[in-house]
Amino acid sequence: MSVGAWQPLWIGAASRRLYAALHGGASSRHAVLIAPPLLHEQSRSRRMLVEVASRIAGAGLPCLRFDYLGTGDSDGSGREHDFAQVGRDLGAARDALASATGASRIVVLAWRAAALPASAWAAADAGVAALAMWEPVIDGAAWLAQLEATDRAERRRRYGDAEDADDGFLLGFEVTPRWRADVAAARVEPDAAPPLWSFEREGALRLPARQRFALPADAPRFGDETSVEDTIFWSRALCGVVDAFVEQARAA
Repeated sequence: MSVGAWQPLWIGAASRRLYAALHGGASSRHAVLIAPPLLHEQSRSRRMLVEVASRIAGAGLPCLRFDYLGTGDSDGSGREHDFAQVGRDLGAARDALASATGASRIVVLAWRAAALPASAWAAADAGVAALAMWEPVIDGAAWLAQLEATDRAERRRRYGDAEDADDGFLLGFEVTPRWRADVAAARVEPDAAPPLWSFEREGALRLPARQRFALPADAPRFGDETSVEDTIFWSRALCGVVDAFVEQARAA
């Protein structure tokens, strides 16, 4: 798939800029805001998110993707990246998307553990028409335990017993006690507002959702079965899934 035209942007406060990219951008009542996954999954999936945003924009809906403060190409450090800040980042990205396109009905597409902070933020934001979650992490405590187990295994593989596991980093990314506490306390509740949509594999649909998008068996996987260094690539089989999502977003 070829990536269409997109415009790089700096959004948010001048002293705490967030890197963003607007795909499409024509005036539209409906638009899509991509909330990228957290930690190492954000960098692993960057190429795939570019492809998804391009597909959405190519179907006629403006789409904005961005990096949270302290991650990717945005300003700041990992010490500033907690769930309260993620909520502020989502608000800044929503405002930028609405300003650029005139959109009043924004569907948030949250990837993996981004569903945890995004669900709390979206519940208090009247401008969010729906929260779509791509293979969402719905239990933060369980996910954090998996991350910590993977981190221990990666450290042993690379450094044996010599590496300090209490150095403030998790899978190579700086995280604070506040970030860990935020993740451990977070859950996506079935009755959360706004309406929940879900992208999940058959046999793994765990959360009641108003709309479901079934991922094909060969869809790129997030999780422990691949190295934390691997890149997640777009799959042609996802074209129809994303197209179906666009049609629902148009009607949200």
